[in-house]
Amino acid sequence: MNLSELEHTFKKKKVNAFLVYQKGEIVTEYYKTEKCAQNVYKINSITKSIISILIGIALEKGYIHSIHTPIVEWIPNMPKEKQLLTMYHLLTMTTGEDWKEFGDGVIFPNDFVESQNWIDYILNKPITKQPGTKMNYNSGSSHVLSYILQLVTGMTTAAFVDKYLFEPLHITSYQWQQDPQGIFVGGFGMKMKPKDMLKIGQLCLQNGYWNGQQLVSSNWIEQSHQKRFTTYERVGAYGYHWWILDRETCNVPYHTYFAMGYGGQYILIVPQLELTAVISSQMPKRGLVPLKLFVKYLQEMH
Repeated sequence: MNLSELEHTFKKKKVNAFLVYQKGEIVTEYYKTEKCAQNVYKINSITKSIISILIGIALEKGYIHSIHTPIVEWIPNMPKEKQLLTMYHLLTMTTGEDWKEFGDGVIFPNDFVESQNWIDYILNKPITKQPGTKMNYNSGSSHVLSYILQLVTGMTTAAFVDKYLFEPLHITSYQWQQDPQGIFVGGFGMKMKPKDMLKIGQLCLQNGYWNGQQLVSSNWIEQSHQKRFTTYERVGAYGYHWWILDRETCNVPYHTYFAMGYGGQYILIVPQLELTAVISSQMPKRGLVPLKLFVKYLQEMH
């Protein structure tokens, strides 16, 4: 299975865009229609991995001193049982909170989204497991990260992303949902063009460099895709808001890390092959299919 075969397979699926950049150039650029190139698509939880990059930038700029600082430093009204939770717990989704969102299928956290105050809703979720022991997918954690970014920088997360990430990458047409308090949603809610998603992948592939300028530290990118916790069967391990596949966990010949959004949205990075790929799909019930096909491609080319 080579890239053109993979592209051909995607053409038969509900894939709107499939882009591959390798060794300095775009080698595959498939769009289902002309419009697919220009449209902004829901990237869903890929938003989380963008938040992770922003945390790295905030560290570099001195807005945050350490991801091991207890969150209570910024959010004083944390419940007593959550006084020791840190940004590390949020980034790795190991807060131990009672939260159902992923596992036996995907359950959208409707109660959370329908609540009057999203941050309060998350803070009041009870802890049922020892923090730092088990990864449990939680969009609330990502939202708290967006809130902390707003608190420490004194600007909205959208203003921060524009200034330090999107403007240098020339990403101008995107949309981003806000919660009832106006906080930009950390866990989902962003829409973007496939070509702009690819720029995020390129930035990571280039260890945080873009046109000779370092936008985020290489060390942060490196830290983000270290395997820290096992997740769900067939989905790999988890780092700092990035998923990780490798030989041990998924029989993948090359270390691969990726951002994943509901319904088959992906930014995949394979450093050894100097490759990054973007898949934008409309597969609400079968969102893991593009990932499986991409993994198959990696296995067969090895």
